[in-house]
Parts: sequence; C-alpha cells; structure tokens
Amino acid sequence: MGQTETSIPALQRQLLKASTDREMISILLQLGNAYVDREDEHPADLDSGLLYIDRAAGMGAAMKNPHWEARCYYSYSKVYREKGMLQEGQTAIVKARKILTSANLPRDLGDVLMENGNYYSVDIEEQLKEKIRLYEEAVTQYHKAGAIGDEAFALRMVGDCYHCWGKFDEALAILHKSLALYKESGRKDLQGLYDLLGIIATSTGDYSLGMTYGLMAIRTAEELHDSSLQLCTIYNRLGITHFQLGDYKQALDYSRKGLKIACRYKDTASILIISTNVVGTYLKTGKPQEALALLNHIVSIYKQPIFKDQLWITANMVRCYVEMKEYEKAKAFIPRLQTFSRQMSAYNYYQTLIYDALIAYYLSTMQYGTASYYCSLQSEVCKKIGLVNVLSNNYLRWFRADSALKNYPAAIKHYQEYKIMNDSLFHVTKASQIARLQVQYDIDKKDKDIRLKQQNIELLTRQGLLQQSALQQARLTRNVIISGTVLLLLVLVLGFNRYQLKQQSNKQLKQKQEEIYKQNLSLQELITTQDKLLEEKEWLVKEIHHRVKNNLQIVMSLLNTQASYLHDADALEAISESKHRMQAISLIHQKLYQSENMALIDMQTYTRELVGYLKDSFEDVQPDIYFDLQIAQVNLDVSQAVPVGLILNEALTNAIKYAFSRDESGTIVVSLQYALDTQLVLTVSDNGQGFPPGFDVRTQGTMGTRLMETLAEQLEGTITIREEQGVSVIVSFKQQIG
Repeated sequence: MGQTETSIPALQRQLLKASTDREMISILLQLGNAYVDREDEHPADLDSGLLYIDRAAGMGAAMKNPHWEARCYYSYSKVYREKGMLQEGQTAIVKARKILTSANLPRDLGDVLMENGNYYSVDIEEQLKEKIRLYEEAVTQYHKAGAIGDEAFALRMVGDCYHCWGKFDEALAILHKSLALYKESGRKDLQGLYDLLGIIATSTGDYSLGMTYGLMAIRTAEELHDSSLQLCTIYNRLGITHFQLGDYKQALDYSRKGLKIACRYKDTASILIISTNVVGTYLKTGKPQEALALLNHIVSIYKQPIFKDQLWITANMVRCYVEMKEYEKAKAFIPRLQTFSRQMSAYNYYQTLIYDALIAYYLSTMQYGTASYYCSLQSEVCKKIGLVNVLSNNYLRWFRADSALKNYPAAIKHYQEYKIMNDSLFHVTKASQIARLQVQYDIDKKDKDIRLKQQNIELLTRQGLLQQSALQQARLTRNVIISGTVLLLLVLVLGFNRYQLKQQSNKQLKQKQEEIYKQNLSLQELITTQDKLLEEKEWLVKEIHHRVKNNLQIVMSLLNTQASYLHDADALEAISESKHRMQAISLIHQKLYQSENMALIDMQTYTRELVGYLKDSFEDVQPDIYFDLQIAQVNLDVSQAVPVGLILNEALTNAIKYAFSRDESGTIVVSLQYALDTQLVLTVSDNGQGFPPGFDVRTQGTMGTRLMETLAEQLEGTITIREEQGVSVIVSFKQQIG
C-alpha cells in the first residue's frame, strides 16, 4: 500500500537523517510511490515522484543489488503507467522481471507480476486471460515468500478477473480462499472483497447474501474511513442488488452516492458505469426520456469510450428508443450491437446486455422469429455463467415470442420454465418464510400463555406476602390489646370497651386467615398445573420424535420386504438409496428423542453415526475407504439438520460408490466449519478418480444431485460441485439462531 499524503513531509525528514545508501534508496522509493499513489494526484505529483525514483535508481545501479534495481524499475513502471507512457512502463517492468528471474526474491517478483498485470484490460478476452495468468503466478510467489496478506490481495484480484469474465463459480472458490487468508493475516481492509462476493451473489440470484455482503462492505469501509473510489464501486453494486429486488428508490439513492464520489475524483469511467445503472432504473420506473437525456449527456462528455462502454451506451440507446416507441431510431443502433456481439466469445457476460436490447427491439417491432432466436442465445449464455435472474426474465420473453408465432408447445414449455424459475427465486422462499413465521407465531403464543400463568403465580405470591405482613401486624395489635386490657382492668368501663374491640379484631383476623389459606391452596394448584403442562409438553415432543423414528423404521422394513420381491438392479438401487435417506432422517429424530434438548442436533455426534452407518452399509463394496471428519462444534435446529443430513447422505453415498474402483483405497473428507459468525460451509470431498470424461454435472446430474441442489435452496444457501483432485461438494448456508 502506498504512503498517505500526510506522510510525505515525514519521509522527507527521514531522508535528511538517513545514514546509509540502503536506507536512502528505501526512503527515496517510498517518497516516489507516495506521490504516485496520491488519491487526487496532479501531473506535478507524478513529476515529483519521478525525480525521487531517478535518484534512487542512480544509487541502486551503483550498488548492483537485484532487490533495489528491480524495485526501482517497478516504481518506474507505476509512474509511467499513471502518466500514460505505457510503452516506457512496460519496458521498465520487463527489466524488473528479467533481474528477478535469477534472484531468489519471491515477494519482489510477486509485486512485479501484479504490476505487469495492470497493463492488460479486463474488457478484451485474450488480455484478460494473460492478466489472470500473471496474477496467479504472483499468488504462487507470495505463497512461496510466506506473505499471507499479499497472497490474499492477489487472490482477490484473480477472483475479480474471473467475475469480469462471467465465470462466477471459479471466482467464488478463489474469493473464499482470499477471505480465509485475509482473516489469517489480520488485514482489516475487507470491503473490496465483501463487495465482490456480494455482486456475484446478486448476479446468481442470491439477493439475501448479496445484500449481506454489500452492507458488510459499507460497514467495513466506514470503520476504516475509506472514501476512495472503492467506496464508489461498493455503493454502485449495492444499488444493483436493490435494483434486482425491485427497490428502485433505494437503488437510485445508492447510485447517486456512488456518482457523487466518482464526480469528486473526476473518474470518467466510474461516472459512465454508474450513470448506466441510473439509466436502467429510469427505464424500469417508466422514465425513458430522463434515461435518454442522461445517455446523451454521457456521450457528450465521454469522447472516446472503450469497447465495453460503447457496448453499454449502444444497448441502452436501443432500450430507451424502444420504451419511447421510436423504433426507427432504435433500429439505427441494431447493426452496431450485432457487430459487438460477433467480436466477443459466445459466453461473455456482456453478450447478455446485447441480447437483452435486441430481444426488446424485435419483440416490440413484432419480429417474433428473430426475437425467439436471440432468446435461445440468451438462454445458453445465462445457463453457462449462472445468471438466474436474467434467465427467468428471458423465459417470459421467449414465451411471448413463441405465442405470437403460434408455436404453442414451445410457448407452454418456456412459460412453465419461467414459472419454475420465478417460484424458485421468490415464491418458494416466501412460502418457507411464511411457514417459519407461522411456526414461530405458534411457539410464541404458547410461550406467552406460560409467561402469563407465571405472572399470575408471581402476583399471587406477592399477595400472599402482603397478607402475611398483615397477619403479623394483626398479631402485634392483639398483643398490644392484651397488654392494654391488664391496664384497663382499673377502669371497668374502658375495660369493657376494649374487650369488645378485641373480639371484633379476632373475628377479622380469623376471616383473613381463612382467605390466606384459600389463596395458598389456589397458588399450590396453579403451580401443580403448570408443572403438569410442562411435563406433558416435553413428553409429547419426545413421543412425536419417537413415533417419527419408528414410522421411518417401519417404512425401511417395508422397503426391505419389497426389495426381496424385486430382481431389477435399478429398482433395488433406488430402494437402497431411499433407505439411506430415511436412515439419515431417522438418526436426527433418534437424537432428539434421546437428548435433553429437543430442538438442536449435535452435528459432531450425528455426522460420526451417519458416516459409520454408511461405511457399514458399503463395507462389501468399498472396504478400504478412510473417512477424515473435520466437524466444528455446531448445533443445528431440526429444520436445518434434516436437509444437511440428507445432503451428507447423498454426497457420501456418491463418493463411496463412484470415487474409487473396487480394490482401490482412498480418503473422503467431511468438513463443517464456520466461514463467518453464522455462515457455515459443509464440504464433502474425495481424492478419487473424479467425473467420467465429458461428464457435465449441470446437465447430466443424477436425482441425488438435483436433490442436493433443492436441499441447498431449502437452507437458503448455495451449492458448488467441482472436480479438483477428485470431486468436492461445497454447501454454504447461514445458521439459524434462536
């Protein structure tokens, strides 16, 4: 990280006190980088930085030390790149790499490789691949040097590149490694990493996780007093998440916050990107004229936009004119969009922006055959890179095109796919939330009744204490009266009067004692009733779990009986898999029945027993498999323990059956660990032979794979299945608390 602006005078004072050439070179380079890294730099700052670097280079050449020579060329590259002298900058960084090739200085080489990667664009696919290659090589060098913080940052940059490429699964895997290293190194500047995780979650349809990461990014930036262009990016991406959720007012608020920062730094590229999102919000809220006016303003101030920005401007021009029903003006931009599309690979993320504009135009101009063609292209891209929300909207448009073409079977099919996907994105989640709210309401109502009874008991207890106090007072009064009677014997008239008072007092006292006795009886009855209710509640819950477990055992017995009459291998296999799934659920209810806590499952004990059961079941098939269990101390609610247990069953069954050949030994690792405070990551991985050649888990997955995906959605989490020295199943979900 560069020095801050306020450190420059301090560095200049240190330079005056430097006593060795090594110390002087170090401070000179720090001063040069401090001027180059200024947030609001001017050309004069770059010239000042260059002067300090020149002095350092002169001294470094005399020392003939590879570390300082390479550092000087590295600093030259930074200042030349900032000044727009790209050829000179690339020449300098190549010299630095040449010096470090024969020197064992991995951390210096990592810095140089990262700087070299800055010369390649993320908007040109071939350059993006080279950028990723350089960053990944830097990761290797940082790891070799033990520079954990630098390795974490380099991994974050690799993940960002994959995100720009539209390869979200690869990006997420790398970013999670980066997050672990950030935490291990103690670095606090996590806002950029949280921001990337958030926008990827939003892009894949997980808006809740996207919103969570976005807000974490803002909170981290505020805690670190970060007001840089990175905060501009965070505001912009959180606005995108609100836009996808349909909260256009909040989306516009965040976009305007980001635009304010971009304007302060006069960063034209950021102004264009955020303005484009504002254009999208205007279009969604029925304001195409405002959207077009903003686009024309962007064109007027942005004279030479890069390829990606030309694409954005053109696509939004088409959308604006289509919304305004000025189709001839929209038509003028169509050939340019088609040219842009041909210049990119088929599955580039930006193809979705082009296809979106083309489909809108061809539908509005009743060219339904062409619209249907672009819908098919859009579907392929969205499925390839995992854009669930865009794919859902595309099915609806495809349905409209097929209906107009009277291709009713295809129209029905696409509408059903739209409904399924839309339900999976929204309605299923809402139904689950409503069900949980209803259950929570019922529990709260019962708890409220118990609390009310408890309050009544406490009230009666307080009344009993007050009555005991009154009784003590009455006894004191009686003693005073008795003492007074002895004195009043001297005066008969007064004595008779006191006698009457005494009789009356005794009568009232007796009445109060009777009332206290009755109230004590009522209090005891209430306490006894409450104890019985609590015992009955606990007994009923235990009895339910016991009966569920017994019913599952009965079903398993029925399946065994059925299996004895079947000779079809597939049917027997299906029955066997069903038995394993029921055993996974049955174990949970057995644990709840045996445990004092009837709501939570100890996942350490549960996982050991499930693995033991499956190992025994497949002992004849795969006897030489070692199970490595890495389970944290996690207690899950039964509503989460059941889907987690079923996912474990499916993943372990697949690994045992398919990962290793008959006589081959191997290891299966089962891990359940915390990634964040309440974010859990479940991993089942093997070191087996992986998928067969040409096997695509997305299209050729079994029922077990589909079941795991459905269960992950039930957990409101994400699932990733990848091949890396075997097969790994990774499920990330948030633990329910309370």
